[in-house]
Amino acid sequence: MPDLRETVQVADALRQTSLVTGKLLATAALSDAATTLDGREAITLLRHLTEATSLAAIRTADTISDLAHGDTAPASASLDRAAAHLAGTPTAVHRVGEALQRHEGHLHAQDHAARENLGADEPTAKVSEAQRRALASLARGDAVLRDAYGLREVIAPPASYLSVRASTIDALATRGLVTLTALPEQPGHHALHVTKAGLRALLAAASGPRRRPPLPARPPAPAARAVARAR
Repeated sequence: MPDLRETVQVADALRQTSLVTGKLLATAALSDAATTLDGREAITLLRHLTEATSLAAIRTADTISDLAHGDTAPASASLDRAAAHLAGTPTAVHRVGEALQRHEGHLHAQDHAARENLGADEPTAKVSEAQRRALASLARGDAVLRDAYGLREVIAPPASYLSVRASTIDALATRGLVTLTALPEQPGHHALHVTKAGLRALLAAASGPRRRPPLPARPPAPAARAVARAR
């Protein structure tokens, strides 16, 4: 049988969480997130999280009411329904972070295109959806490929959400869309940089309206610092 005190605490936590996700959803919807494919994905995921936590809070409130009246069977059923609404939410939270990072990468590519000549007259490579996502994730220039102890993985600063396969990096590098630069001070580590051809491919694969002027040029993040933060 569910414990009344614990259920009240859970209901309050869910209510607070639904308020936070609702605010994040409103902020994202009013931002430039709606201008990119990945930003729109983040908005959709935030909407799902807001609905899921709100419905779970309602079902948990039903559980409290049932417990207060001594109806243990309905209380357990209400709690099960609350749990069902929350299925998959931890994964969705991580997916929101990944989508927003790709969104920022796309904006970075747009800024770069606005400041420099990306060779618009040159052929643009076609990429798969997995490769497009990888290019968007790497466009900010703060990721590193670590090849040590038989394990190859892409790492980034702790605040980043990055999910890119090493095999995808290899495919992009073979086509000249990404370069790997060895870091002498970090053996087995390579800074990842999206080339102009890679930026063109990214923008062509996920084109969308632009709602803000280009940002001033920003110095690239030191790759070594990215490695240090990732540890």
